[in-house]
Amino acid sequence: MIGISLPRAIHLDLMQIQSTPYASANRDRNGSPKSALYGGVLRGRESAQHQKYHQRDIVQDMLGVKAFRTRATTLTATEQLTGRGWDRAEALTAVQMLLLSTQIKGLGIADNGGTNVLLFLPETAITELVELVDRNRDVFAPFIAQVHADLDKEAKKKATTSRKAKTATDTTDTDPTPEDDGEAEDKNRTAILTAQAKKIIDKKDGFLTKDDVLSLLRSRNAIVAAYGRMLANEPGSIVEAAIQTAHALSTHAITTQIDSFTAVDDMLKELGEESGAGHLGEQRYNSATLFKYSTLNITKLAGNLDGDHATVRDITEAFLRAAGAHRNVGKVSGTAPHTLPHLLYAAVRTDRPVNLAGAFEEPVAATAAGGYLTASMGRLDAHAGAHHRFLGLDRLAGHTHVTLSDQEFTHLGERVDSLDEFVATALAVIDKAVG
Repeated sequence: MIGISLPRAIHLDLMQIQSTPYASANRDRNGSPKSALYGGVLRGRESAQHQKYHQRDIVQDMLGVKAFRTRATTLTATEQLTGRGWDRAEALTAVQMLLLSTQIKGLGIADNGGTNVLLFLPETAITELVELVDRNRDVFAPFIAQVHADLDKEAKKKATTSRKAKTATDTTDTDPTPEDDGEAEDKNRTAILTAQAKKIIDKKDGFLTKDDVLSLLRSRNAIVAAYGRMLANEPGSIVEAAIQTAHALSTHAITTQIDSFTAVDDMLKELGEESGAGHLGEQRYNSATLFKYSTLNITKLAGNLDGDHATVRDITEAFLRAAGAHRNVGKVSGTAPHTLPHLLYAAVRTDRPVNLAGAFEEPVAATAAGGYLTASMGRLDAHAGAHHRFLGLDRLAGHTHVTLSDQEFTHLGERVDSLDEFVATALAVIDKAVG
């Protein structure tokens, strides 16, 4: 399917129209379903981050490959080292020093022992980090011992200072100066760890190079290649995402609906009390017909994977299938909004990605019979036709759609009957475009 290099840019645009019933799958900080103003009216919204998070989960499951975005890299590696017989405190110190030895500006240790920034690493990178520490256990030992000795010294110094301060306040009317002891302690620990971490890669005393450790932070797998990575001040670890996702917006205006509810106290009910309510509350919901858009830059993906054509194809297939596999999970036990997309449309272009969200800048009105699906799908079809006229068809390698509707769509390419056929047809178009 994909060779080491592609003759031209290949973009796979994936669009869908999906009706979601009374639900609150993606909420803001106030607990309300997310929304946005578009075309001068309020729309229902599912954030791009929300969609990508769940899409990535599905793609990972399909591929059997994982990457973790986390601040707990040091804590996870520590647990693995304790399983190999390490003392937990010594293991945590060793892993923290190893990461700090990279001397990446802004990368530090948080108060819980994790990193102060999110790292996005393949699952195998954490295993390799553990192997690197465990393999060098003996040479880490003096650095660990020095860290703990310096920490003990700091603790004794702090205790002495606290006693003197207490004595002074006992004999004067002056209030003690308030100090953020926890913050000061964290800074001291980081400074002590950093001092020893530098020695790990020191030309004279060190046993590793900075690149030995940076190679772990720079490692990538299929998931990192698809979804990208950004680590400030470490350009070598940056991976430009091959998958881009837009915020999903309702095709029509919405209003947030308030549900006043009670939770029944079963025991009060059993005792025959007049009211069995154990809790009263309010929740906010909406219902919406959403337009969703994601695009996969296959050329970029191939570059991120050094031309591994089998993995490129696997990711592309998983990306297409994820649209049919995705389920809303927020408030799921009380709303069960497990709908399928009414329409999936895939277009393969050799020039640039094209988002057809503009079809809904003017909000769709409900049909006379009620509902937005029919009008929304028709609007998308018409807007696609307008784009074909504007851009021409030379750079549209092919397109296809699958739908739950009996409507005919004349501008959305070949109609197929099932998700399997949809995926196979899109992959075939890509194969032909690559040549």
